[in-house]
Order: sequence, then C-alpha cells, then structure tokens
Amino acid sequence: MRYLVEVEPDKLESIQRQLKALGVRVIKKTLNYISVEMPPEIVSKVEAIPGVVRVVEERIYRIAIPVEIKLSEFMRRGGPLNPMALIWAAGFRKDRWPTSQSRKVIEADQAEKMGITGKGVKVVVLDTGWDYTVNPQYPTPVYCTSTLEGDPAPQDTNGHGVHVLTTIAGKPIPTPWGMLKGVAPGVSIEAVKVLGYLVGTASTADVMEGIAHAYFRGAKIISMSLGCDIGPNERHNPDECPICSMIESLANKGVLFSIAAGNSGEGHASCPGLSPGAITVGAISKKGEIADFSSRDHPDYIRSGKPEVVCPGVDIGSATVGLIDAMEWVDGPKIAFISGTSMATPHFSGLLALWTEYAKKKGYDLTKGMILDILKTYGKWDSEYGYGVPKFSWIVDYLR
Repeated sequence: MRYLVEVEPDKLESIQRQLKALGVRVIKKTLNYISVEMPPEIVSKVEAIPGVVRVVEERIYRIAIPVEIKLSEFMRRGGPLNPMALIWAAGFRKDRWPTSQSRKVIEADQAEKMGITGKGVKVVVLDTGWDYTVNPQYPTPVYCTSTLEGDPAPQDTNGHGVHVLTTIAGKPIPTPWGMLKGVAPGVSIEAVKVLGYLVGTASTADVMEGIAHAYFRGAKIISMSLGCDIGPNERHNPDECPICSMIESLANKGVLFSIAAGNSGEGHASCPGLSPGAITVGAISKKGEIADFSSRDHPDYIRSGKPEVVCPGVDIGSATVGLIDAMEWVDGPKIAFISGTSMATPHFSGLLALWTEYAKKKGYDLTKGMILDILKTYGKWDSEYGYGVPKFSWIVDYLR
C-alpha cells in the first residue's frame, strides 16, 4: 500500500536512510513529505522514527466528470445490446452548450467589452496534461510538465485537461454546434499533468507535487478539476489531509484555488474541495438548475459553506483529444460536449482571472478574503447553489 510520511524538514535524509533499512520503498519526495510503498504492519515502525510527524494512507484522485454515473445509466438503458442505449450514449440527445454561450452566464462577454480578458494573470491547470498537435482553439504559449512517476510524458491521452484549458483560455473557433471561446482568452496559462494512465487518475503525492510545481511557477490561480469522493457516512478532516492542508497554506500566501465540488450527487463531498483554502465549484445546467451529479448537501460541505459557487457544467463544448474525443465522436473531431463539475471549475477559474485583472487595474491584489466578501455581498448561500452563479459585474460593483 502507498502512504505519505510527513517529516520534520531537517530530518529528511536521516529518515530516508531508516526507511531503506526497514525495507520501505521510497517513491518520491514532495516538500516535507515522502511517498512510500509498504505493508500496513510496517506503519507503526515508521511512525516511531524520530522526526516523523505522521503517516497517512494515500488516496486515489480522479478527473471530475461523472463517468461512473453515465456508465450506470447506459447499462440501465440496456447496455451495448440496446440500440437506443447506444444512441443515448453517443450523445445525440445532448443539450449542447458551447463555451461562447456558457461564458455569457458569468458575464465574460461583458468583461471583454471593457477590455478585460485575463491579461497578465497566470493560471496553472492541474489535470491530464496538454496536446502538442495543432488545433485552432488552443491557447499559446503553454508550458507543460508531468508529476506522474508512471506517466511522465505531458501529452494528454485522455482529453480532459485539454477541455479544461480551452474552456479557460481557448481561442474562438466555429463548429457545427456554435462558436467555441474560452472565458479568459488573454491569460497566461500553463498545464501540470497530475492525472494520467489514460483514464485520469493519480495518487495524493502526484497531486501535491503538481500543486508545489504550480506555486513555484508563480501561479496566481490554480485550477483543479479533480477529486476523491467523500461519501454520506464518511467524515473528512481537512486539517489531517495533506492536500487540503497544503492548499490552505498556499491560499494564505495569496494563491487562488478553484476546485471541483465532485460528481457523486446529493449527500456527497470531495477532497480537496473541502479544503478551507479552496473556492469549491458546483455545476448547473443550461436552465440554471443544479446538475444531478453535482456533489452537495454533505454534512462537511454544509458545515464549511461549500460549494461556494456554481457555474455552467452540463454538456459544455470545448476542444479535446484522446479518449474523450473517441468516446464523444458524434460531437466532431477534437470537440466534445461533456458534463461535470470539471467543466464548471474552469469557468470559475477564468472568471477569477478576469476579476484579478480588473482588481489590479483598480489598484488591488485579489485575495480569497475579497472573493468571499464579494460572494457574500451579492449572493445568498444555500447548500445546493452556494452563493449562486458569480458574475463579472460583481467585482465592478464591489470596487466602485
């Protein structure tokens, strides 16, 4: 099993030697954490090493699109033996929502009329990587790296990361379904591949290393359309979670985190969406209704006032590649209309970039405290919609 060993920084080298003596396999180091592989019976011996702060089991994190829900519904409709189920799965009945339209819900078009496009704001996306082939919607330039020890190539073979990046910063291109255009096409955008192995999974250490990399790259906004489900009967203490703690620490240093609420529906939460340092994003449909899959109403979410916002996240159209492109073939080559809090999150990440640029022009550095004050001033929180759909005009009114 994989564990994270938190250590006192000045004891890192000596602890590594002792781990080796115990036969523990060290996988990687991230800040003051060591990712290791060891049997459960060794844990107590590692905890007893002087300088070890704690040992926690690593979690598995996934892309935040409701694949399992779609598969379950597909099988309920008769699966591969039912032609109608195949038609449903192919997406012929989607209520397609191209980003040129969904961005208007958060007033990105109004921001652009004022000359605000996210220019000068660095957004780092932690996802499944980037695609190096040519696509007219791709933003440029893009820096990309991978933190996955078993999948070190930054190339996005899943397509989820490309969809998220182009939702934030994609260039305008026409499609049979309407124009595609990112929320904040002027941002400086980078990608860190923290999810991989085709299906989009990662360990705790992979994600933490990605967060650290984004921070050292100078990210103002870190967008994370990923998570680990917290079920209705499970409680999650962010203070005891390495990722949640790391996010809170960096948020206190001025980094803005836009993180998916999760896709397990009512009564569920998600880590790291539960981090106090995160602004957690749920999903709504084109009708403005909460998406069935959007995680909400979990006791830990209600206690911590999450999700804080909701954004468009159902049948969102943007560029993609790889596995998602193949699965959503009916949408056209390198285009996909997909759903998830994964799709809502980059809408908010883009809006944060617009807010950041506007605030800077007014002489302010946008902080998480300011964001929460804006949300509380112009929204009204409930357990499903948070403070509602945030608008660009909120910051204009706030800084008037």
